[in-house]
Amino acid sequence: MQKKLLKSALAFTAVAALLTGCSGGASGATSDGQTSANIYLYQAPESFNPLKPPMGGEQLAMSLVFDNLLTTGPDFEYVPRLAESWDISDDATEYTFHLREGMKWSDGEPFTAEDVVFSYTLFADPNVSSALRSRLAKVVGFDELEAGTAETLSGVQAIDDHTVKITLTEANAGFLSLIGYGSVFYILPEHVLGETDRAQLLTDSFFDSPQVGMGPYQIDEYKADQEVVLSANENYRTDVGIDTLYLKLLTSDVATAQLASGEIDLVQVSALDVGTVEGLDGVTVASKPSAGFFRLLPNFKKFPDERVRQAFLYAIDRQGIIDGVLGGHASPINSTIMTDWALPGDLNDYEYDAKKAKQLLTEAGFDFSQEIKVSWIPGQRDRDQMIDVVIANLKDAGVNAVAQQIDSATQLPMIENAEYDLMLSAAGVYTPDPASSFPLVACDQVYPAGSNTALFCNPDLDALMVKGGTTADQTARQSIYQDAARLDNQLVPMLWLSVPDTIWVHSDRLQGFQPHGDFTNGFWNAADWTVSS
Repeated sequence: MQKKLLKSALAFTAVAALLTGCSGGASGATSDGQTSANIYLYQAPESFNPLKPPMGGEQLAMSLVFDNLLTTGPDFEYVPRLAESWDISDDATEYTFHLREGMKWSDGEPFTAEDVVFSYTLFADPNVSSALRSRLAKVVGFDELEAGTAETLSGVQAIDDHTVKITLTEANAGFLSLIGYGSVFYILPEHVLGETDRAQLLTDSFFDSPQVGMGPYQIDEYKADQEVVLSANENYRTDVGIDTLYLKLLTSDVATAQLASGEIDLVQVSALDVGTVEGLDGVTVASKPSAGFFRLLPNFKKFPDERVRQAFLYAIDRQGIIDGVLGGHASPINSTIMTDWALPGDLNDYEYDAKKAKQLLTEAGFDFSQEIKVSWIPGQRDRDQMIDVVIANLKDAGVNAVAQQIDSATQLPMIENAEYDLMLSAAGVYTPDPASSFPLVACDQVYPAGSNTALFCNPDLDALMVKGGTTADQTARQSIYQDAARLDNQLVPMLWLSVPDTIWVHSDRLQGFQPHGDFTNGFWNAADWTVSS
């Protein structure tokens, strides 16, 4: 049965989609010299609020409107953004950021270090309830802010208009990876939001269509389930190469079809479509290994026995998915930690073994009659077909698995209320430093407190990850994190599926695009893009 599913996955390509009729016009330069480009956005935004839990489509759109102190580039190196440089103290407790001078918000108001202090205070304030707040738990003043005895996060100080110092309560050599990965911790305008009730910020109307930001674009219009229209920010720190961007909300099949017809300029495609798009005229295919990974989140509250989670992992033919569904455009993974130097060579690779899976489930007293729902947001063919294979694999191991389609609006409530069994998840930037992986498994970051959406908790793993983060010596850090990776590998806090290649296809009209492995940060250099007629 498995072989038939994989053959079907390979045979089901985008050819049918390319025959679909599409509306809309081609991008490029108009008679009045204005330029525009049509860009695929794979997921409809619910809002454009950086304080909310990160969602892929929203992160992509927000990366055009807002900006952060630093981000990660295509090789997952740190790239200056609002901060042009930074210094780290020898004991890794003080991080000093030097901001670019002369910058303005899109409405023309001056940008200063006070905006950074304001924004980090919002992310840390329990009244705001940002999903990222726990990443700032070791910043001086966090406890006072949480207790309600302080109004600002005292460990984030404006030394002058162009200098910000962040002070930690203890050493954390991986702190940059917590605040500088991808499209997170965007700086927000104090002059616009400073008087807003913090408890209302997650739903404040400003974020329905934010008009003030530090990014290269401003939102002109959001047509729900159709497109987001953005125009160049005239006050951006550099010239913006394209006047108008149209973020098109399409299924991946339709997006690929419009790429073929010349109606769209940039698409992130699944591995299933590579063979098709490589044969198109006038397009370029580029890819980068992801900084995150595909995983199935096993609800820890329902599956606290590690043998059950191990069994699920043994039951899934992960290499078969890589070779078949993903066409070889992915690599294996066996730990939540992704940083090369932190991975030992003796991790269990959980090679596909349905018999062993069934044996472990039996030993754990697993109820084979119970229905196990595998939830995912449909619309991307690689993920859709991945679910088909996972369901078949689990059934081969005796698990009564069924597919459950969900939408982005219901995903987070399901996690918060522990109303899922297994849920497909992806994305993240975990390669720069092992500290960036910790929030995925930390006990104090179980959602909604943080980004631990598997609801997992193990104090021993917590202790190792904390020790690795607070150790400044690199050799010692390596040894500690390798021990953490071994324990993580044994506990299976999530079902690691693969590290996919992030594959981008752009029209030859679109110049300056640089592919990024983090698909939520794919627009990282959008200000440098240009289009030809």
